[in-house]
Amino acid sequence: MYQGTYHSKPRHEPDLDIVLQRAYEKGVHKIISLAGTIKESEELIQLIKGLDDGLASKQGEGGVQVFGTVGVHPTRCAEVFANKAPPSEGEDSTIWIPTTEQHKEEIIQKLIHLCKAGKELGNVVAIGECGLDYARLQFCSKEIQQLGLRAQLEVACETKLPLYLHNRESGDDLYEILSEYKDKLSDDGSGHIRGIVHSFDESIGIANQFMSLGLYIGINGCSLKTAENLEVVKQLPLDKLILETDCPWCDIRPTHAGSQYIQTTFPTKKEKQYTRELGKDFCVKNRTEPCHVSQVAEVVAGIQAVTVEEVVEASCQNCLDLFGSLEKKK
Repeated sequence: MYQGTYHSKPRHEPDLDIVLQRAYEKGVHKIISLAGTIKESEELIQLIKGLDDGLASKQGEGGVQVFGTVGVHPTRCAEVFANKAPPSEGEDSTIWIPTTEQHKEEIIQKLIHLCKAGKELGNVVAIGECGLDYARLQFCSKEIQQLGLRAQLEVACETKLPLYLHNRESGDDLYEILSEYKDKLSDDGSGHIRGIVHSFDESIGIANQFMSLGLYIGINGCSLKTAENLEVVKQLPLDKLILETDCPWCDIRPTHAGSQYIQTTFPTKKEKQYTRELGKDFCVKNRTEPCHVSQVAEVVAGIQAVTVEEVVEASCQNCLDLFGSLEKKK
């Protein structure tokens, strides 16, 4: 994350510290960072601990507090919840076979352990990024994605953490599976699930299905590309909407329908030209940072004909309602 590497090619020095400092200066004081595998979850927990130690050493100076998730992204589920089949003669593609029930249970217990350890420190606040992605089945089949999702829903039932959900061209199936678990996941017996469907880009009908389960809808640059996307966002109630960036991806580009509402701009340099020294005044072109959440807020406000302050206030309150106080444990 912000290590200066693009498509496995090093372009500049790591600049996470600069990115976080810019976020803080622009009013972003708390960030939730998502993991996509067990290894990434472990690394994220260690990164957050290091950042917390760094803040503590500043003795009262301000800085961003980072929180994290534990989980397996649907496109990565084959790596965790399946094994490669022996290659067949003339077969070019990899065939994945679901793992054994025993191994799946071991994975569930490992995820539970990571969640509980992180939860005790106040650093882990959700299960995710988990869900379904039918747009990229070349990475993982529907069968194994669903197996991985169900396993992580068991983790959520055990840890009582909210869900950070991924959904890409899979809304109906995701809704059906979540509906199966809603009573087990509900804290109060209402059948409502604590969670967010992030980077939402499907229809208002699918959004309504998710909101009927109690879920929030996450909006970022990928939610604001087309006129159809904007029409969906226009119909979302503010009390169910959470602003995101999904950085370093999902920037709002001039060709996107939502760009007409942007008021705040950030000077940029191409990745090959960027240096840490330039990073004090420039972002990297087409690389999203936490500070860009202001642009998402401006687009949502423009679409819904309300003030940016109303959008930000609603999103902040929704985050607190979903994830709790977002305070570190002493």
